[in-house]
Amino acid sequence: MNNEFVTKRIIEIDEELELLIYNPCNCDLNLEIKILAFGGGEHYVRQCNNCGRQKGGALKFADASSELNGRIPNTFDPTIEERYIDESQKRSQRFSLLHRKRSHLLYGVSTALHSQNIEKYREAYRSLSEDIDNIIDLLGVDKTLLALNQQIKRIKKERKELSENLAPVFSSEDDLKTWMINTLKNDFHIYQEVVGTHVTEGLKVRIDYVIYPKAHLLNHGFEPAPFGIEVKYLNQEKDFAHKASRGIWQSISYNDCEFSINNKKFRLKFCLLFSNISFINETEILKLNSDHVDEKYMKWVGMLNVANHAKVGALKITGTKDRVKGWSMQFAGGVYFSHQKK
Repeated sequence: MNNEFVTKRIIEIDEELELLIYNPCNCDLNLEIKILAFGGGEHYVRQCNNCGRQKGGALKFADASSELNGRIPNTFDPTIEERYIDESQKRSQRFSLLHRKRSHLLYGVSTALHSQNIEKYREAYRSLSEDIDNIIDLLGVDKTLLALNQQIKRIKKERKELSENLAPVFSSEDDLKTWMINTLKNDFHIYQEVVGTHVTEGLKVRIDYVIYPKAHLLNHGFEPAPFGIEVKYLNQEKDFAHKASRGIWQSISYNDCEFSINNKKFRLKFCLLFSNISFINETEILKLNSDHVDEKYMKWVGMLNVANHAKVGALKITGTKDRVKGWSMQFAGGVYFSHQKK
């Protein structure tokens, strides 16, 4: 498979992916007053004829009659939403399939590059070995080992200084929580320290936050369902993998729990992990604290990939702590929902 073919195919896939990107239903252009039977009576409601969802609550008889102006309303049709969901699922499956094909094609290219890098590494290793042998002949084994140890210390010092130049934005979970509430409060109803029960084990649990989207997000296609957010501060230098894995496992377990707010019981649609690694500059610090002995960044990526398949995603922030451009909710299949600040 030559590079020209691969490039052309990737461009074709990207064009189709662009067409498959989720676009929220513009319900306001497709609303119709219909009759919905529930609670032992008939009610006037607005239904979107595109996605099939009901928008708002029941209408007053006088308001509905005035707007209908003598027209006989149709019956609420639940099959519209069923068809819409079915089409959305097919589109999502196609989207995932194309992403896998694209990754496979890129993997072929990256494998060739990887082979080239391996060869460069081997050549560098041979050259270094020859230089070390020459130094041993000149200085002896002990002094050569001392010189190598000094060079290792120098490299580690330079990496540490580079990491220190990227000052961490947050220092604790409390800082993260305060920032998150201030950032999301205009888009979501936020319930803190919500108590629940693990369905299988019967244990009491307490999740950091249960979130429910506000009307303007619902109007842009956000599903009307509660979801959870667990907040973790992850020190990039000390005990990172242990605390990160515990935080992810904790988030996974909440999807098997039943929670209660105002005596109303419910299950979470999904759970998100929000941490200092949600910011790009903190991710860069993690990369600088990773090496061939402890590849923390790759461990983090691997843990997230596994968690994504257990209905646990990551809340990602675009911009900086002081200048937020937007946020996104990311899973294995891609971005579930994103919001850009105006």
